[in-house]
Amino acid sequence: MADPPKLVLPADVAEKARRMLDRNLKAWLFGDAAASLTVRLGSPSEATVAAHRVAVEAWVRAWQGSHLDVRWEERHWPSLGRQLLPLSVTLEGRGSIAAAAGATERWQTVRRRFARLQALHEEPTWNVVLSTAFRHWNALTDNDFDRLIAVLAWLQQNPASGLLIRQLPIPGVDTKWLGTHRIAVTSLAVPLGIPEHLGLRERELLRAVAILDPAHRRGRPRLFAASDRELTALKLAPPQVLVVENLQTLEALPDVPDTVAVFGWGGHAMAVAEFPWVRDAPRVLYWGDLDTDGFAILTRFRAKRSCESLLMDLATIERWRDLAVPHPATEPVDANLLTKDELAALELLRRERLRLEQERIPIDVAMGQIRVWRAPAVPALRT
Repeated sequence: MADPPKLVLPADVAEKARRMLDRNLKAWLFGDAAASLTVRLGSPSEATVAAHRVAVEAWVRAWQGSHLDVRWEERHWPSLGRQLLPLSVTLEGRGSIAAAAGATERWQTVRRRFARLQALHEEPTWNVVLSTAFRHWNALTDNDFDRLIAVLAWLQQNPASGLLIRQLPIPGVDTKWLGTHRIAVTSLAVPLGIPEHLGLRERELLRAVAILDPAHRRGRPRLFAASDRELTALKLAPPQVLVVENLQTLEALPDVPDTVAVFGWGGHAMAVAEFPWVRDAPRVLYWGDLDTDGFAILTRFRAKRSCESLLMDLATIERWRDLAVPHPATEPVDANLLTKDELAALELLRRERLRLEQERIPIDVAMGQIRVWRAPAVPALRT
C-alpha cells in the first residue's frame, strides 16, 4: 500500500505565512526584505491517490474553497482518468502574506503606528531611531500607543516643564504608566532632543533612619525618614552604623547602644556611604540578604566605605537553611571585595541556587551578633 500522502492544507499555508510575518514584520515595515512566499501543496502519485482517495478528495475540496490564488495541475492517469490537483500557492507582497496569515489588522496597525511616529520628526535619521525602538512601541496595546504619541507630542512642546509625573496634563498618563513604559518613552524622546529625565522633576525619595541609642536621640524621633540631601547634612556622630537592606528589618530593630541604623534600599545603598556621619563612623556594619544581589550590593558599598558584614556568612546559611527559597544566581559579584567566609557563603548560594532573606533570620540573633562581635573595622579580604 502506498505511503500516506504529504499534502499541504490551507491551514498549513496560513501557519507558514504567520511565521514569515513574525520573522519579517520589522524588515517589511522599513523596506528591508522581499515579501514573497511560494508553497508547494503536494504531488501525490496515482497509486497514492488510489490508496488514500478520501484524504486526497478532502485536500482537493479544501483548496477549491480557498480564497488564495492556487495554481492547479491537470493529471491524466490510466486508472483514474483526468484529475485536476492543486499544485502551489504564491503570495506576493506584504499585504497578501498578512492576509493569508489572518493578520491583516496586525499589519495595518503597525503601518499606522509607523506613520504616526514618522509625523513627529522630519529628519532622515528618525527612521533609524524608529527601527531601533521598534520592539518597544510595537509591543504596546492600542491605548498605550495612543498615550505614547500624546506624551511625545507634549514633551516636544514642553521639554523642560519641571513638573512632577503626577502633574502631567495628559489623559491616561500617571506615575504608574510612565514607570511601566519609561523605556519606550525615552527611546524615542531622547533622540527628539528631550533630556533623559524628560524635563520632569522627580519626587524626592525619603530614606528611613533609626537612632537605636536613646542617648543619641537628643529630642529626635527614634525612627524617621528624610531625603538623602537632608541626611547628608544630619549632625550625627554614632560610634556604630548599621546599614540594612530591607525596610522591615530596620523597623523591627530594638534599641542598641551607640548605634544608628539606616535603610540601605538595595541598590541605593551607595548613597549612604557618602553620608559624613557614616563615612566618619568608627565602625560600619552592612546586613543584606543572603543572595547574589545582596553580596553584589555589599561589594559595591564596600568599594566606597570599608565595612563588616553581619550574618552574611556560611554559618548563617547552614543554620537557617530551611528558611531559604530557590533563587537564580545571576548578579555578578566582585569576589575580591569579599572575605573568605563571605565568599564561601556566596559560592554555596550560587551552587544550590538559593536565597535567604534577612527578614527570615530572628532579629535577636542579629542583635546578639552586634553586641558581642568586636571584629576589626576593616575586614581581611580574600587573597
